[in-house]
Amino acid sequence: MNPKEFKWLNILAALLAVACLYDYLLSPADDNLNKAERLFPKLDKDIINSFTIIRGKNKIIATKNNSQWRVGNPDYPAHPERIKRLAKLLAELRVSQHITEADWTETGNEETFGLIDSTKALVRWQIGEKEQSIEVGALALFGRQTYVRLPGTRDVILVDSDLANWVPRTSNDWRDLRLIPENLDFDSLRFWGQSRTVQLLKESNKTWRMKEPIETETDQSIILQIINRMQLSRIIEIAPEEPTKSEPDATVRLAKNGKTLVELSFRKTEDSEDNKIWVDHSGRGNVAIEDDGLLTLLRLPHDQFRNQAIFRRPLDEVTSFSVEAINKFSVNKQIDGSWQVTGSKKFTADTMLVNNMLSNIRNGQIIGFVKDNATNNDFKKNGLEKPWLNLSIDGKSSSEGIWKKSISFGTFDNKQVIARLNSEPTIVSLPRAQAILLPKEEFKLRQRRLWTFATNQVAAVTITLKNKPTRMLRMPNATWRSNDNKALDQIQSAMLEETIYRMGIISAIEWIGEGNAAVKAAGIENGAGQIIALVDTSNGQKNFTLAFGNKDPFGRTRVMTTHYEIPTLFTCPKEFSNIYTATIQSLGLIQP
Repeated sequence: MNPKEFKWLNILAALLAVACLYDYLLSPADDNLNKAERLFPKLDKDIINSFTIIRGKNKIIATKNNSQWRVGNPDYPAHPERIKRLAKLLAELRVSQHITEADWTETGNEETFGLIDSTKALVRWQIGEKEQSIEVGALALFGRQTYVRLPGTRDVILVDSDLANWVPRTSNDWRDLRLIPENLDFDSLRFWGQSRTVQLLKESNKTWRMKEPIETETDQSIILQIINRMQLSRIIEIAPEEPTKSEPDATVRLAKNGKTLVELSFRKTEDSEDNKIWVDHSGRGNVAIEDDGLLTLLRLPHDQFRNQAIFRRPLDEVTSFSVEAINKFSVNKQIDGSWQVTGSKKFTADTMLVNNMLSNIRNGQIIGFVKDNATNNDFKKNGLEKPWLNLSIDGKSSSEGIWKKSISFGTFDNKQVIARLNSEPTIVSLPRAQAILLPKEEFKLRQRRLWTFATNQVAAVTITLKNKPTRMLRMPNATWRSNDNKALDQIQSAMLEETIYRMGIISAIEWIGEGNAAVKAAGIENGAGQIIALVDTSNGQKNFTLAFGNKDPFGRTRVMTTHYEIPTLFTCPKEFSNIYTATIQSLGLIQP
């Protein structure tokens, strides 16, 4: 075949294909006419009052009384959404294809369609006295389609629906086997047993608060865990007889506005190998659930439901806090996210110090409940009548609005400190570090970077040791000379240059004291050991001074600066103290 003949054959084939498609679209076809036809066009899903499902010898009956569906044998509440789904699918069934008995040999057979007696399901429903029914077979191999047949006929109908998935096989498929519905709205949770009662109430901010045996904050996570366990628990057995009259291991009552919604009485069998817990359910009767730890949670001592944390609010909600100790000051968050201290002076706080302080408080845990329902005399005995430190934290939540938390600190020893949280009538004990780590003076939140200057801004440096000053001048080429114009060698110049560079960017590790008493305690004496850098600034030449004292237990040098108009002490980085010591050794000012 030459190329020209092949080309004409392709054109002819294309024309024939178009003609066939045109003929198919315009020709009437009985199989396509009724594809959009509803099988039960007058069926109103909302007024069906009963269902009967027959599959082999198994019969499932569900009836609706007072708008509530119940499953029989034994009588039990039904899961309403599953029955409503079946009713909706029946009302919306649309015919996809009619398969007459004559076509079975080409399309399949009753077994293929799932319509033999052992596999099919007869679904009957009633609306008043009127009854309708349908035989439901198997799902089609492709798509969400099901084979069905009207009783008394032989033709099979393929419908556009996964109806077969929603026809129950046992009564339990339709029973509501949830211990409690996930959407049950309740504001009271009360459980009792073993000679103790715990009463919890949901507050307007959606958090749970304990009312009995004491009124206090609760650990929201464990309360939500109990609720979640109840919502996830599924009934695995229904007993026809009434429960035994023995004392329950625990009883739970869920209520809304004082009205009981559900009451559950739990009993664990004496058989240690039995993994079931029997529950006397106010709406379900005597049922069993798997032992998934729910009963264990309900039997915990009431202290286990209490809030063990000092402070749980998200730190990004904090807008301010105030400290009342040696001095009284407040720290307020600015629009740009920085913090400002307001007390005897006003200055910008070090963001990391503020965040560390709030994180330490938030991570703190109560280590003991000392006294519940404490009286004024109890507060006085524990140093809480006039606390030596009060911390108040204010914040704002997008969901709950403005909130406020507080901590008052009383007596302490080498392990713990007595405290009172949020003015609750309870005395607790906290780790001693929670009080020790709090800044009690405003300067301890000062920005840790002392100053910033470059080496080329420095005109001269004076190092004083044992009241003997040594002055050195910096040259434009980054070399150094003594005050009598004698050049330092290359190593001495390099080390002094490095010392001045580190001094220009020095940051405090920790602010440790303020005032003359703190200076004396650090072993700092006037002229004993200090460095003064003469720096050219935009406001003229200015002296920047560091005076060196003894070391702290971590081996860090205590240093004083007068940069803040009052002697202020801090611990400096070892990188700076080490290079400074090496520099004065190279200059011959001290012996190595």
